[in-house]
Amino acid sequence: MDKMYTDFMDEISADELYEGLLAYGFFVEKLPPLFTAVPFFNYCQTLSVPFEAGWNEYITFRVTRNIGIPRLMGIPNPFKYQRVCSELRDNWDKIRKHFHVHTDGQSYRVSRIHIRKEYNEKRIFAMNYKNWRVDGTPESDLLIHDKGTSRFLVHADISTCFPSIYTHSIPWALVGKERAKKTTNADIWYNRIDHMCSDMRNGETHGLLIGPHTSNLLSEIILTVVDKSLYDKGYRYARSIDDYDCYVDSYDEAQRFLRDLEGALREFDLPLNHKKTKIIELPIGIEKNWKHQLSDLPKIGKSGMVEYPQVNTFIDMALMLSTETGDFAIINYVIKKLKGLKISPNGKKLAAKRFMHMTVLYPYLLPLMEEYVFMPYSVDTSEIAALSNTIYRYAVNQNDYESLCYSTYFAIRFGFKLDKFDNDYDSTLDYVINSRDCLLLIITWIYFMKQNHWKRDSTQVKRLNKVAMELKKTDMDRYWLFCYEALTWGNLSGQWRKMKQAGISFIQKEIVDDSTTTTSKSN
Repeated sequence: MDKMYTDFMDEISADELYEGLLAYGFFVEKLPPLFTAVPFFNYCQTLSVPFEAGWNEYITFRVTRNIGIPRLMGIPNPFKYQRVCSELRDNWDKIRKHFHVHTDGQSYRVSRIHIRKEYNEKRIFAMNYKNWRVDGTPESDLLIHDKGTSRFLVHADISTCFPSIYTHSIPWALVGKERAKKTTNADIWYNRIDHMCSDMRNGETHGLLIGPHTSNLLSEIILTVVDKSLYDKGYRYARSIDDYDCYVDSYDEAQRFLRDLEGALREFDLPLNHKKTKIIELPIGIEKNWKHQLSDLPKIGKSGMVEYPQVNTFIDMALMLSTETGDFAIINYVIKKLKGLKISPNGKKLAAKRFMHMTVLYPYLLPLMEEYVFMPYSVDTSEIAALSNTIYRYAVNQNDYESLCYSTYFAIRFGFKLDKFDNDYDSTLDYVINSRDCLLLIITWIYFMKQNHWKRDSTQVKRLNKVAMELKKTDMDRYWLFCYEALTWGNLSGQWRKMKQAGISFIQKEIVDDSTTTTSKSN
């Protein structure tokens, strides 16, 4: 039998939950991999006094999705985030009991994406799990049931799920709305979780931050309650975060499911996204149709490898399908699939050049480049530099701070200089400073610190340090990562100063300092 929901929860101890959320679930994976919370987690382990309570703002940044629409994500104040992680750890037994109450007895696992232990991993959440041995494939089983065959598929999702979650609805889910409202002002564990979540958003009770892994766990506390109400009515469906796929026998049943889903969500003040609601007549492929069209490609040649022409055909087919369907997730699929294949040297060169060209056109591919293109295809550093410089120039014209961050990250990671800083650093640095984008400021600061061998006496570093000093006085909350890293302990105060004196940094120094481990050094 496939593993059930609480099998995954029961495998995680309270301490593993705490470490997974705090050390490995603080910085979202969409960021350039320059940052880590592991030293902060280790620092927290040494403290005997809890961090101060209170409201704080958070860092915001935009991430481009493959549908072309940006998503606003957040990096919380580390002290406030630790308090949430600590409270979840201390009450993990109660939370696990909640999951048992609302998922035990279900014949299959409704929720498909959630925290879990992975072999040899301390991180406990990822968006994409694909282990059929433990996850199973409930979709095929939901098509046929003891009373007949499903004839329609209902697809629905929650409108802006995390930003729509009302923090007071966490206690509603955990102990029931009536009890929660009667004990609103009591210092009880479920109220503390509620209050600490709103503390991370400057006291706001509407919305969880998109990015930190605590949000995924907290949303499951609510949505497993919704799952139970729908499952108990006999609906056969699966949920992935906030996406629902329900298999029904008739169009009328499809409409009833949508009404019941909307009603169950309304209990927690969550809105259904009517624009994305679809009722589809079956049969259709369980997997998206384009996956079937691409599954047998690329063909392996007589050499036992995928050759240049087959790579070219595969990429052409993917581009055609993405243009026809408007689904640019196809490009992601192709990039990841090719990495796992044995490709000829010429095929690798072609794939690298084509994917790098696509990245200029589709910046949402930037997070894939290092792992799936630069490293597996041994792309020469000079080519990475040329790509980064091109992207940087385009991004400045479009105020695309995410692309600027990745271009600068590649320069840090692979040890080259960006033309815009090398030839016209004054106006380019003016642009970065005027952007008032926290991530662009800190990544640019790291770039110049590395160029200056981590000494603070260069003109560029001094200018950025001055900006950090100004922001610390006026808006520390929304720029804390830049201010904390750029300033010395003497220019910080309170909890920040103590942590800085302890030598704690959020920068992945092993990546920043690893300038010799590039893909291929040019002469």
